[in-house]
Amino acid sequence: MNRFYRHIALWVLVVLFMGFFSSCERKDLYLAQRGMLNVDVSVYDFRLDVLWGVDWQTRWQYLWDESLFGTVGYTTPTGVRANVYTINQINERVKYTTRNLSNRGGRVSLTTNSTYDLVFYNNDTEYILFSTDDSSYLYATTRSNVRSAYSEEYSHYNQPDQLFSAFLKELYVTDDPEEYERVEDEEGYYYVYEIEASLEPYTYIYLCQIMVLNNKDDAGLRIEGAENISISGLAGGVDLFTRTTSSESLVTITQDDVKPLQEDRELTLPDGTTAQGDIFAARMMTWGLPGINAMDYFQTRGSIEVDHKVNMHIGLKLRNGSVYVMEKDITEQLKQYPVGGIITVVIDSSEIPDDIIGVKPKPGGGFDASVDEWGDEINADIII
Repeated sequence: MNRFYRHIALWVLVVLFMGFFSSCERKDLYLAQRGMLNVDVSVYDFRLDVLWGVDWQTRWQYLWDESLFGTVGYTTPTGVRANVYTINQINERVKYTTRNLSNRGGRVSLTTNSTYDLVFYNNDTEYILFSTDDSSYLYATTRSNVRSAYSEEYSHYNQPDQLFSAFLKELYVTDDPEEYERVEDEEGYYYVYEIEASLEPYTYIYLCQIMVLNNKDDAGLRIEGAENISISGLAGGVDLFTRTTSSESLVTITQDDVKPLQEDRELTLPDGTTAQGDIFAARMMTWGLPGINAMDYFQTRGSIEVDHKVNMHIGLKLRNGSVYVMEKDITEQLKQYPVGGIITVVIDSSEIPDDIIGVKPKPGGGFDASVDEWGDEINADIII
C-alpha cells in the first residue's frame, strides 16, 4: 500500500543576468530592469500519517489492491501553472500573466522595483473548473452531476481531481544587489534571489469503509455491496488566494467507484470491539468542509464548528437486485479529520426487514416454463 503522498516544494529564484567583465570586478549599484523568476520544483515523500494520524493504516481495514484500484494517496502532478499578478501602488492586483511549467520548474519574466502576487497550482486536472475576475479571486470548482445522490436537499457535484497550490503574497523584486546571491559561470555572473514555497493539497482524500454485520442468512448474502456512496454537506470549491472553501453545502458522488464486498473478515469496530463481518470501500476526493481553511485548523488543531449535519448516503445493493438507501451521520468524523482520512460506517443488515431484502432472482429473466401438461405431439405442414 502506498503510504505516502507527494509534498511538492517550490524554490523561487529571481535570476538577473549581468554582463561579463574579464578585466576587473565591479560592484553593481543596481540591477537590470528586467529579471527572470526561476521556479525550481522539487518533490518529497510526505507520509499520509502526518495528515491522517499515525494509526490510519490500523483503522483502514479494507484490503486495497493498488494493482487493481490504484494508490490511496496523492500522486505527483505532471505540470505546474504560474499566475503572476502585478500589484499597483494602492496594493491592488491589476493584471496577470500565466505560464505553464514542467513539474521540475521553469522561468517567468519579472520587472525589478515591482510587487507581485504569485499563485502556483498543478495544471493536469481534468474535472476542475477555474473561474476568476482577474484580480480578487481565483476559484476552483467541479461540474454539476444530475445523477441521483439520494439527497434532494443539496446540489450534486462530481469529485474534483487532486489539486495542489501555493500562494506567494506581495513578492517585491528589488534592484538592490545586496539582496541577491552573486553566482559566476563561464559566461559571466548573475544574481539569484531565492524564495521557498510549498505546493500543498487543496483537495482532500477520504477513504470510506462500510462494515456490514449479520450479513448472511439461510439464503446467503443479504447485502452484496453498494451502487453508490455520496456525502452531503461538503464544500463545492475553494478560493486559491485565501484557501477558504465555499460556504455552500454540496454533495460529492463516487461515480461507479465502490470497491467489491470482501466477505467473512475479522473487523475491529470503531468502539474497539471485534466482530466477524463483510466490508466494502470507496476512495473519495473532496473539497472538504465548507467555509473553512482546513489546513489552518489542521496545523493549529483548532475546533471546527459545523452548523449542519454531514451525512453519508449509501445505495446498498440487496440480493433481490434492488437498491436500498441508508443514511449515516459522519459529522464528527469529518470534524476530526478535516484534511482527509478514514471514515468508518457500521451497518447491521438484520435491521433491514426481510421483506425488503427479498430473495435472489433466478437467472433467465424470470420465465419458468413447464412441459408436464403438454398434449400429444401433432405433426402438421406449414404453408409459406
